[in-house]
Amino acid sequence: WLKLYPLKPLKLSLAAHSARGAALGATASGMAVLAVALLGGCLGLSYAAFCRWRFKALKRAIQECRPCGPLWARQLGARFMGTCARLNGVRLVSESGSGLEAPSQQYIYVWHPHGFVSYVPAHLLGAKAIAAEPHKKEWFGTCIPVLFKVPFIGEVFTVTNARPVDRRTVETILSKGGSLAIQPGGVKEQAATREDQEQAFFPAGLGFIKMAIKYGVPLMPIYIFGENQLYKRVRGLDWLTNMIRRLTGLTFPIVLAKWNMPQAGFFPRATDIHIRWGSPVDVGPKEDEPSAERIQEVFERYLSELQRLFDANAKDCLPRAVAEKGLKVVKLADSRASSSAGPSGSSKGKRS
Repeated sequence: WLKLYPLKPLKLSLAAHSARGAALGATASGMAVLAVALLGGCLGLSYAAFCRWRFKALKRAIQECRPCGPLWARQLGARFMGTCARLNGVRLVSESGSGLEAPSQQYIYVWHPHGFVSYVPAHLLGAKAIAAEPHKKEWFGTCIPVLFKVPFIGEVFTVTNARPVDRRTVETILSKGGSLAIQPGGVKEQAATREDQEQAFFPAGLGFIKMAIKYGVPLMPIYIFGENQLYKRVRGLDWLTNMIRRLTGLTFPIVLAKWNMPQAGFFPRATDIHIRWGSPVDVGPKEDEPSAERIQEVFERYLSELQRLFDANAKDCLPRAVAEKGLKVVKLADSRASSSAGPSGSSKGKRS
């Protein structure tokens, strides 16, 4: 048999077949990679075109002071966010306050505290905005504009009545009689958030007070007890928060979430939430350019109502050790104040 079928040609034949198979395999792999790249490119271009359309739709909705998207899509988005909160053990246990009985009219809702990621406003208040609760008038929340560029989050925020918190958007909504919710402390309060100290930051210019006076819209404070306890801050890493903000424009306090997972913003610790609506603070007649004295007078009355709202509910809605520290109110000295810690403030209603 060996004489009839020499091994050398057989080995050469096997080698040739192996080489041909390897070449075909490499060609197939290359074609697969090319197909995936083409598919990814098509999906990327399609999503870019969709985002461009979404941005235009959102801009038109802002100009017309109306929701963006069909009702079923908005309700679906709100239901999805609410389900995420429930699965994480974040429950709205109670909701009360004199503000719930206020007449149906235009308001500027001012919520506190900002928290590490404003989890409750994003996941639970969108449904109320869409359902026109509690004052039988649909309203709009606000957040930093860059979030509308984040995939999936931007789509959900668009249909759940969130709007970019820029001057043009705010003035457009207020001028057309719309109600909106704002968080005056913004990213400076977010960067300084702690789970063991309730804080309320205010900008030096008090722009939200000026807007309220300009359009004659009452201010209604809302306190979300439990927002700060959804995550636990990691001490000593403020420098990392500042670096991330410089690189991305986003503020990410370094925190531990559920099961002590680091930076797991979508997985907060199971926490009972209590929302309290304060009494409306009247700002008086409209005035395009209010004086500093008038702005300060309205601000003082707003702070008094916020402090009353906090003091009346803190013991029942916060961990005892946190409630005993009181509410730390910080009015930033100027726009150059440190966003990692801010100027020091004092608690028990005293201000810095």
